[in-house]
Amino acid sequence: MTQQSSSKTKKFIIGAASATLVASAVAPMASAKEFKDTKENTHEKAIDALSNMGIISGYPDGTFQPNKTLTRSDVVKLMGKWLVAEGYDIPKDYKTNPRFTDLTSNSNDELLQSAAIVKDNGLFNGNNGRLLASDNITRENMAVVLVRAFDKKNSTDLVSYVGEQDFKRDVIDLTKAKAEARPAIDVLDYFDITNPAAPAFNPKNTTTRGQFATFLYKTMNTEFSKVSDDQAAVDSAAELVKAGDVVVSGGEQATDKAKLEAVQAYVDRVVTGKGVKAEVVAGAGDGEYKVILTKGEATAERTMTATFEYAGDDRFVTSVKPINATQFEVHFSTAVDAASVLTSSGTIKENTVAISSLDGVTANVVSGSLSSDGKVLTVTANAPLSKRYDVKIKNIKTTNGKVIDDFTEMITIESDTTAPTIKNVENLSATQVRVKFSEPMKAFNATTFKYEDGSAVTGITGAMTEGADEVVFTMDANVSESKRIVATFIGAQDMAKNLLTPNPATVTFQKGAADGVAPVVEKITQTGASSLSIKFSERLNDNPTVAVSGYPKTAVSRSTDDPTVYDVNVEGLLDGARTVTVSAFSDLSGEVGATTNKVITFTKDTTAPKVVSNAVVQEKANGKEYLELTFDKNINLGERSTVSGVGSYVRNYVTVGSKNFDATPVTYKETDNKKVVRIELDSFLGENDFKAADYTLDLTFNNVTSESGVATGTNHVAFTRGEDVTLANDAVVGVTEVVQDPADNNKVNVTFNPAVDGETATTLANYSIDGAVIESVTLKPPVTSESATTQVAVLNLKKGSNTYTGVRNISIDNVKAFGSTKTMDRFLTNTVSLKENVAPYVESAVLTDTNKVKLTFSEAVTTIGGEQDFALLIDGATVADNKQVATSAGTSIKSVELTLEKDVTKANIASGLSLEVLESRNIKDAAGNKLSIPASIRITQ
Repeated sequence: MTQQSSSKTKKFIIGAASATLVASAVAPMASAKEFKDTKENTHEKAIDALSNMGIISGYPDGTFQPNKTLTRSDVVKLMGKWLVAEGYDIPKDYKTNPRFTDLTSNSNDELLQSAAIVKDNGLFNGNNGRLLASDNITRENMAVVLVRAFDKKNSTDLVSYVGEQDFKRDVIDLTKAKAEARPAIDVLDYFDITNPAAPAFNPKNTTTRGQFATFLYKTMNTEFSKVSDDQAAVDSAAELVKAGDVVVSGGEQATDKAKLEAVQAYVDRVVTGKGVKAEVVAGAGDGEYKVILTKGEATAERTMTATFEYAGDDRFVTSVKPINATQFEVHFSTAVDAASVLTSSGTIKENTVAISSLDGVTANVVSGSLSSDGKVLTVTANAPLSKRYDVKIKNIKTTNGKVIDDFTEMITIESDTTAPTIKNVENLSATQVRVKFSEPMKAFNATTFKYEDGSAVTGITGAMTEGADEVVFTMDANVSESKRIVATFIGAQDMAKNLLTPNPATVTFQKGAADGVAPVVEKITQTGASSLSIKFSERLNDNPTVAVSGYPKTAVSRSTDDPTVYDVNVEGLLDGARTVTVSAFSDLSGEVGATTNKVITFTKDTTAPKVVSNAVVQEKANGKEYLELTFDKNINLGERSTVSGVGSYVRNYVTVGSKNFDATPVTYKETDNKKVVRIELDSFLGENDFKAADYTLDLTFNNVTSESGVATGTNHVAFTRGEDVTLANDAVVGVTEVVQDPADNNKVNVTFNPAVDGETATTLANYSIDGAVIESVTLKPPVTSESATTQVAVLNLKKGSNTYTGVRNISIDNVKAFGSTKTMDRFLTNTVSLKENVAPYVESAVLTDTNKVKLTFSEAVTTIGGEQDFALLIDGATVADNKQVATSAGTSIKSVELTLEKDVTKANIASGLSLEVLESRNIKDAAGNKLSIPASIRITQ
């Protein structure tokens, strides 16, 4: 804050310890209370006062020599001693790295130390990099050093404080001082440390010992408590500003502006209660911010680094990262519900995570695992991944039931060249051991086993299945419990066929003894109309066998929530007293549990299902709104399950009386969640469908029952209608096949799925084939089958432009699906081989006899015998009785001799002989290119 005042305020203090150190430059020799040469000196008062305080001293001869000048070396040594006394360390490289260009490693050691510490701490910067140690220190430099020392000791910024004051200067020659020194002289002027009666500061003059004593004495008697108090508050707040985690919507992906605002809010919270204003600006490095703290006229700066965390309402995929040949990681901004993406067996649920190859390297996702914090999903494919893939993620929920934003992105996966390794070995039980690998492996069943002493071992089974990253070995009764076993893997490979390293690799393990405690059945509980659970005393080796009297079939699976609990489903409805028999179960150490029979009284569910909540949700896939109903229990839907309704609605503050709503189909929202159903609102509301209307209805269900067959009664709901939206057509066309036309090497057929936009599909610039020239693109009509709609674009090559047969780089880009606004992802393949399209031609036709013509071709050709390939022309016209010439059959023919039907005469030769190639020619080169057709071929002699 700027003070609008014409007077100056005398408020400045400095610690006595600092004053003592500063004064030592004035008194380098023994002390004396009275000096022979200071009587009636203008600096006498200051010298005597400091001397009586024991701060300064004179020379042994009883003089003080007040008019003797100080050198720059004196001041540097003084400030160096002061910093050391304040706890600063002499830089370790003071000798090897002199801070001023006119010092060397051989200079005075004390001077080198002092020069390093004052330079590094900003008290003395030198003159163009030089110290100029023997030069006298000027008054302007004395002002700079004093102010810097005061600021360093008291954590103030006197220059900034005085710079904001509106005051009348006493110093009249400020402009004669160098720019760097003027603010410091202003500080001395503002606090009347300079002499108002002598307004000329004479900045270029040297500083005497007496002058220095007066400057020091005045500063010690000037109070500056306001800045000191505010500075203490600022410094205290500054200590709180440290690196931290900052929450912002989008996390690290947020905009720079959003990040800056979040850091500002973070700092404001940190310094709250200090009465300090904080301003945050972007720093030089990534994630670095400068914090400027002010209170009154006091200020401080801190530089902090921030790492950005996602906000609580962030629900999106942050990145997709390939990790090996068959796996990639999906990172989420928040924890996701495993049940929304993974089945109980660990497979990927349908319509959640999918990949499609852009380069023909086909693979499908099959299984996955979720990190302990729920933020990283590791996805495993059924085949090696390579090159480019579209990754699509949808229908995944957070742990609190919110839907993660749909995600589509192209990722590029480099070919996996990293060798797999064995991660660890874990004993699952006394008889089972699991060997874990660093990534999924190819099927492998050639593991060999020996005891550590080299003797043979039998009775171990287990093999690596294709795509698994672990193998479990089971040891039977033939395996000794007293010997360690060495398992050796030779030639095991990951899915990219990289050999396991080291190769061979070995692990050791040992069969354990039984623990002496057999598992027992602790509790059997009915969990549903057709289900029960069995709780065991400990984890089992495998699923037990469970029978329920009166029910012929049961299905048993381990609970995903508790590994000691097994879920049992029966075929039919549980009712009455039933005997539950549990048998064939053992614990992880191999102890076998006794067959258990328990009579359990089951209760048939006779309570009608009830709607416990409802919500209007919009389906992103089609833009339609649905009324979702959540029941208190699982329900069964038949082939014709419907709901009808009766009630009222409020539209634009007007209540519309009782209305009937016709029966509308009811469907499950998700096939594996039988408590939630949905109704399409535009169909259900019909003519009474209005945006923003509030509906209050009684719903009646038909063919909607509990699992025990109890019909659902009438349920009351209230909801507000939004509106369905028409989705933009964002279909993305893909390339399913690129192939050369089998009948014409001048055409390359590109098959798209689905149908394409004609304008973009016929644009030449959207296609390229290395080594060939595309002249035009023609489009065939779309073809629709039961599974898909496809359309073929024909790339018409310039004849003769494709000069070699082999694999090409073929690129297709910027083509849109019919009616879509979205362009395709770039398609690139280097696996399609094209035949050259250079047509053979007749190099020469020579009359070798009166009825013989020798043809020489530009390249070896194949002919079919019995066909009339040429017609003889005499004087440019066909001959009625000698019209056609046959070519004999043959392959790899470079030249051929034709036999004319009749000898030619001298007159015929004089008129000129030539051959015409007939339309139905049968001469082709090895690539299938037909003979080029000129107007005629001249026959020479």
